[in-house]
Parts: sequence; structure tokens; C-alpha cells
Amino acid sequence: MKNSNEHVSFAKNRVFLTLFLHLVLGFGISFMPEENIAFWLKINISLAILLAITNYIIWIYHKENSKRYFSLHSFVIFIGIIFYLMSPVFKGLYPTIYFWLLLILTLGLAVFLLIKYKVVTKVIVNPQHYLFSSLLMLYVGILLLVGGVIWAYMLAVEPKSWIPVGIILYFIALFFVMIAPAMLATPEQVEKLEKIGG
Repeated sequence: MKNSNEHVSFAKNRVFLTLFLHLVLGFGISFMPEENIAFWLKINISLAILLAITNYIIWIYHKENSKRYFSLHSFVIFIGIIFYLMSPVFKGLYPTIYFWLLLILTLGLAVFLLIKYKVVTKVIVNPQHYLFSSLLMLYVGILLLVGGVIWAYMLAVEPKSWIPVGIILYFIALFFVMIAPAMLATPEQVEKLEKIGG
């Protein structure tokens, strides 16, 4: 087995690469919808910089353990991508009741999965595990709930032209919400869970 305690040099820590990814994504998302673009550019650029600083701090503490560093680094990448991809739908729904319903559903799912990150990790490293179907059913259930909220909104008001694209981006982000908690597991936990099997 490859040694997990490899040194990650500053040149290879991918902090600037991740910053660039977040800046590009955040810039594009700022134009959905085409309202308050300057405000959202500031928010999205600020978030990209904050996440880059977070990754740099993680690198300082875990640069001698490459597996742990890149795992946490990936988690930070997911956080940025999730925020950017979900923001158009939330901006479109605000300040209606549908905004709050979707926010509660999304945050509730995210918190639950973060608390159960070991279970998520077990399912990902052992897709044959019986919990895989449970996680899949949870995902389908959330899709139906969220889809119902968005569908009710579209029936209640006349949706703008970009809303369908925003919905697709939201569901892509929701997939990342489902797998991101696994990035919090340590290499030792992953190795142990791999041996458990189904």
C-alpha cells in the first residue's frame, strides 16, 4: 500500500488551481440571473479567496500527509462548487416561501450527511454494501421533495428563462452534497472501511 505520509510541496498543493476554478465558476454564476451582478461578483470572488485561504491553512497543517491533505482539499473544492451551482436557484426563489422550504431541505440533508460521514464513506468505498441502496433511496427521496418544491414554484409563478438551467445545476450540486462528506474521513478510516466490505 502506498505510504499516506508523503510531503506535499507548495508547488503541488493545488491551492492556486482551486482558486482559479472557483473564480471562473463564481464569475459565470454571477450572471444567473442578470440582476445585482456586481454584488454577486463580490460575494463569489470573496468566497473563492476565503476557500483558497482555507486550503492554504489545511496545507500548513497536513502537508506531511498527502492523502489527508488532498482529501480535505477536495472537501473544500466541493463546498465551493456546491455553493456556486446552487446559488442561481436560491436567488431565483428568494424571497418566496419556496426559498425557505428548499433551504431547510438542503441544509437538513447536508448536516445529516456530515454527521453521518462515516456511513457515506463506507457506502462509497464499498458500493456493494447494503447501505448503498439506503443512500440511493435517500437521494431519490430528496430529489422528489426538492423537485416538488420547485415544481410548485413554477406552477405558482411564471418562471424566468434561466430557471431550468438553474434547476439542473442545483441537482448536480445535490449530488456533490451526497458524496462530499466522505472527504472528511481519514486515510486510516477509509482503509478500515474498505476491509469491512458488504
